[in-house]
Amino acid sequence: MKSLISIILIGILFSEILYSAPPKEIYLSARNSICLVSFYQNMASDSKIGSFDKIKKYRIGILVRPEGLVMVSNDVYPVSLDFVSSGGSLLSGIPTEFKVKMADGQEYPAHFLGKDDQARVAFIKMHSPRDDIHPFIEFVPTLNVEITDSIYTLELLAQNYNFSPLFTGHQINAIVESPQRKFLVNNFSPALSAGGLVLNRHGQAIGVMLTQAFDFTFMQPGDFEDFQKSYLEIAPSEWFMDLIKDPPNLQENQLSQKSWLGIQMQALTPELKEYLKVPQDGGIIINQVFPESPAAKAKLKIGDIILAIDDSTLLIKEDEQTAQLRNLILSYPPQEEIQLKIFREGKILQKKVKLTSAPKAIGLAESFPVPEWGFEIRELTRDIVYRDNLPLNTPGVFVYQVDRASPAGIGGLQIGDIIQEIDGREINDFTNGKEIISAHLSGTRQMHLLKVLSNHHTRFVFVDLRK
Repeated sequence: MKSLISIILIGILFSEILYSAPPKEIYLSARNSICLVSFYQNMASDSKIGSFDKIKKYRIGILVRPEGLVMVSNDVYPVSLDFVSSGGSLLSGIPTEFKVKMADGQEYPAHFLGKDDQARVAFIKMHSPRDDIHPFIEFVPTLNVEITDSIYTLELLAQNYNFSPLFTGHQINAIVESPQRKFLVNNFSPALSAGGLVLNRHGQAIGVMLTQAFDFTFMQPGDFEDFQKSYLEIAPSEWFMDLIKDPPNLQENQLSQKSWLGIQMQALTPELKEYLKVPQDGGIIINQVFPESPAAKAKLKIGDIILAIDDSTLLIKEDEQTAQLRNLILSYPPQEEIQLKIFREGKILQKKVKLTSAPKAIGLAESFPVPEWGFEIRELTRDIVYRDNLPLNTPGVFVYQVDRASPAGIGGLQIGDIIQEIDGREINDFTNGKEIISAHLSGTRQMHLLKVLSNHHTRFVFVDLRK
């Protein structure tokens, strides 16, 4: 009997060894689905309103559908497209002139489709003849992935190595389950680039390589530089498999479809738990409730402590874990009603909250450049109003760009100012502001006085067009 069991175990082990594909076979099978994506990042120029300084960038692309759908890191489009996603540079324009270079050297033009900042991926579509079928890779679920599993990474080297492919074997050293499941490779020479492909020992695609954090400032690191961390982070395929089937579309992003609660928060640390006598280890303390948000309509208050949402208990003890709540809210569709378990003034309360779509972000607001004066205005969106703690009915238009050498720049107009009057005429909203400015542009008046709101203070900007 023991001999039979031994034979069976040996057979299972042998089948596992046979099932593991040779590394060279895995590399050759996946290589053609990896491509080089080039594009121009357009940074708003201080020299001319409406113009941009073009900076050429490179990213790793993964062909994920035969018709030429390419997945890349979401930092190709650094402007936030919704209120839920934080970060982004106000001074960044839409990336342009995308090109995709295949492993065989063939290059195709492409255009940007859309992105998802939570999944940290974006999608572009290649322009190729209709009958072209491109090599692509399919991602598989990762629920069976375990610590010690052998994996391979396939990425591209930097430009000084002619973007040659780099194929490396590793093993998974850790699996982090929250706030979002991901894999870690320890003692790792830092990733050369975000978006590299991760394969299991059978040659199946199970994830992509992540950067630790994105830098949206003008002092961005090189595209393929050392990210200076001691481990490699891997986003499992579950983050983006559904997005490959139905890629986000930039036009659809005009109306945000992501749910939000409408609070600012901090973690319930052990010290706060003890002081406030909260009957649970961990939770979320509300420190701001945005006006007219789902939280405000449900009458949540500053100081309330959220202990659970529906059946999900929030054991959040550090501020780094607060993303768990955001991701949980994002998992619900807009208009969904959820139940919150709240601790308030020593009592446990149950609150029903109807979620809504998050407000539009400034990155998608309609713009109106005024090069004659040297600035660009945009709609005063809700994210700016909340960020600056302004009343919801604050009138005016948001100054999105200023040419420092222009009449407006010399007069002291600054990015982030809110123009509320021009020559005594009140500006209520974006449409009204465009009309007033257009009327001045067609007139002969050479001197203008702008009343602006800046950091909660009113000041006046004199614009002299005679100079």
